[in-house]
Amino acid sequence: MTASRRIGLIIRGKHSADHEPGLLEQHADCILSNGEPYGFFGDNAPASGGGFSVSWNRSGMNMKGVAADYAVMKRIRPYYVDAEEAKRYDVKSTLLIIDASIEEAALFDNFWRQLRLKPGRFNILGSNCSSHASKAFITANIVSEGIPGLDTPNNLFKQLQAKPDRNIAIRSGHIGAKKLSENQYRAEIIAPEIVEPEKTW
Repeated sequence: MTASRRIGLIIRGKHSADHEPGLLEQHADCILSNGEPYGFFGDNAPASGGGFSVSWNRSGMNMKGVAADYAVMKRIRPYYVDAEEAKRYDVKSTLLIIDASIEEAALFDNFWRQLRLKPGRFNILGSNCSSHASKAFITANIVSEGIPGLDTPNNLFKQLQAKPDRNIAIRSGHIGAKKLSENQYRAEIIAPEIVEPEKTW
């Protein structure tokens, strides 16, 4: 049997596998093979500043990019890593877990860690959360091309969901992550809706 890992995509604002969130009601984060959430955000803080803002730039254009790991998300989007906070603010999400080889998972993880060093700029069109998540899956050879149609989180979800050669699991609810050790995390889901057989990291 070929050894494998699990990586994932979380669509914030997507209440179930079939739910179609509005264009401005969705956000994409990824889950590394160790269970750690990572995502790409636009930050309002000045390029020379050390702080992160919580609010979006009104235009969504030419913002400072931030590749956020668990620790950064805990500061700027606590309801993305704390399931109880997600429940409190009613932030429902859908998680797609997909099997990957050890090599594919390593490529996926490394994409995000390198992006954190040089995140570049955020633009609502072409350089947003979903376009960077898509690049991670392309880098890992999970998909061979970009998101069909508009580069939205939900369209990326559908692209991965349609992969016939991959084992996937889908769960929805108030989703967070629990840090188990220095380099290991576990997804936490309150009131989950399980669409495919449950899998954990």
